[in-house]
Amino acid sequence: MKNIFLIGDSIRFGSEKSRGYEVFIREKYSDKFNIYSPNENCRFAQYTLRALCDWINTVDAKAIDVVYWNNGLWDVLRLNGDEPLTPIEVYIHMLERVYKKLRLFFPNAKIIFALTTPIIETDAPKDFMRYNAEIEEYNAEACKLMNKLNVQINDLYSIAKEFDNSYYADWTHFNDKGATILADEVIKTIERSFKNE
Repeated sequence: MKNIFLIGDSIRFGSEKSRGYEVFIREKYSDKFNIYSPNENCRFAQYTLRALCDWINTVDAKAIDVVYWNNGLWDVLRLNGDEPLTPIEVYIHMLERVYKKLRLFFPNAKIIFALTTPIIETDAPKDFMRYNAEIEEYNAEACKLMNKLNVQINDLYSIAKEFDNSYYADWTHFNDKGATILADEVIKTIERSFKNE
């Protein structure tokens, strides 16, 4: 079976109100893939860059066939009315550094980058804010970088943009219905990457 390493924020990992899409990948696809991941929320891009040095010790990195990765929700976060946690030019710089580390640590793996998912702005707390317009801006710049690096992109933003509030567990995270759809999209994208071999 192919070995998959999932790196991502709470949309993957889950939160107090959401189980995250990884749960459903494991439930539905463990007979097709060996699924590995950090046992934590991978947070913002710079955090991922630092923590990769620890996460590689939890797997046989050379045996990983696909690294499926995202950062973004933490990077666009505005705490207490401040600017985004990670300025967009720093975000792109950090994504490129993460990519280089992934290439170094997982030499035999395909790398797939997932775009950041939208939020429900009307339900967001004022001191813990994100804006879909900024998510779209960060996604657009990330796409430019990934295209330059020849990294496959999974547009989870467009998938989740079609969801109404009944797919959300809160203003950011998805309930089981939404997370299941995202899990299926993740696996479809991974399977397409193998068909292109």
